[in-house]
Amino acid sequence: MKKSILILSAIAVSCVANAASVGWTLAGANNYANKAYQFFVIGQNGATSVEAIQLLLDAGTDVSSKAFGSGTVNGSGAASQLATVANAPTLDAGTYTGFYVIYDTATPTAGSTKYAIVQGATGLTQTFAATKASVTFAAANQGTYLNNANNWKSFGPVPEPTTVALLALGLAAVGLKRKVA
Repeated sequence: MKKSILILSAIAVSCVANAASVGWTLAGANNYANKAYQFFVIGQNGATSVEAIQLLLDAGTDVSSKAFGSGTVNGSGAASQLATVANAPTLDAGTYTGFYVIYDTATPTAGSTKYAIVQGATGLTQTFAATKASVTFAAANQGTYLNNANNWKSFGPVPEPTTVALLALGLAAVGLKRKVA
């Protein structure tokens, strides 16, 4: 029994030692210095796909529990964590795809914040073996993408003009009815 426990312990330590330490970098977000970002890895923390995270963001759902990491874009326009940082999250051997959500505020709030998803760069898909010491997901200079207003979406529901107009009409009718009565 003692031997079995020792063997299982040795296997567990070996697996942990061989797991890859994960880092990420994004460059070119100069206009978003001091703004929030989240980094996601598909298949980790319930982030099943880019589209699933986008649906949650569009609905105004806080997705921070699904993020693999987060932080603030620095003054140089980079969002990053080095793979060698102590206590960095780890991944087992395999192929993984990561993506960023960049916010236009330091503290994202549904309904008043816009976001952009950075994906598709070749460095955001990585394949590695368990024996690799570290791996970094690197998104190259994204300045052109992030500065295109068409790539930004509202974080949370924003009422369309027709809905607001109908709401105002209904409130006016209620107000007139009370005034008449």
